[in-house]
Amino acid sequence: MIIYLMTDLKAIEKKIGGGPSFVRNFCKIIKSMGHEYTRCGSGQNWDVGFCPGATMTTREDWEMAKLRQRAFKKPLILRVDGIPEDWRNRGTGWSRLRDYAKEANEVIYQSCFIRDTVGKLLRRPEGKVIYNGIDTKVFTPKGDKFPKFGNPSILHINYRKDPNKRWDEVITRFRYFKLKHPGAAITFVGNYPSDIVQYNFGLGMYERNKDWQYLPATANREELAKIMRSADFFAYPSFADPMPNVLIEALSCGLKPVWINDYGGQKEIVDNWDKIDWSKERMVKDYLELFEGAIKK
Repeated sequence: MIIYLMTDLKAIEKKIGGGPSFVRNFCKIIKSMGHEYTRCGSGQNWDVGFCPGATMTTREDWEMAKLRQRAFKKPLILRVDGIPEDWRNRGTGWSRLRDYAKEANEVIYQSCFIRDTVGKLLRRPEGKVIYNGIDTKVFTPKGDKFPKFGNPSILHINYRKDPNKRWDEVITRFRYFKLKHPGAAITFVGNYPSDIVQYNFGLGMYERNKDWQYLPATANREELAKIMRSADFFAYPSFADPMPNVLIEALSCGLKPVWINDYGGQKEIVDNWDKIDWSKERMVKDYLELFEGAIKK
């Protein structure tokens, strides 16, 4: 099977976050299973066109795919990972998602939450849900750790300066959690608003590098797994999150989830943790099964 992957692989190679992580995992497993992917939309005889996310696929890429869709009946598959907010996408996020959904042969949702909310807005609620998978060989409880920071040790990771991530709730909860657990400490990793970082995460009543610490974002997956394994709890009160890879990775490293918001895909991860294979291999097999079914239609 040859898959037309509608995204700029070089542009996302060093990026962090759910979308780039998904594409990297997808490409790696596709190759290992003997399938091919191409970036040439109109000049190669590919079998299925795949948009891994509306914000990662330009109008030009989509239009090239439509040429083969019309001429040779090649199916186009759209993966929906939430609503791409226009203020982060030059005013084109929603319009691209809306139009791609109208023209796609199949729509895949990251979670039941996204299917039941965004799917209804797109008038494509019939789409299949395929949960994200991660590299379970990297994100595992066994492996190198940093020295224990706090007892208990709490970890929060944030990649995007989006208020729905609710880093402020993590800060507030920790302030009062520590009153009952004096030995507790928290580690913040990633990208936070500059004023939050400048003013010590609002934790002036506690001591930096003793009660709390801040580490910059890292794209090194082994380093991130080492950070995760060094903590006891993973704080994730994010609101309306589609299907956060970082939560899957943290739980795969053995952390216990705390301060989880009930509204969003994160609850599906926690509720189904022991029932689902969270590996990237399972994820890609599910995608290939859907691709093959779409090709046969």
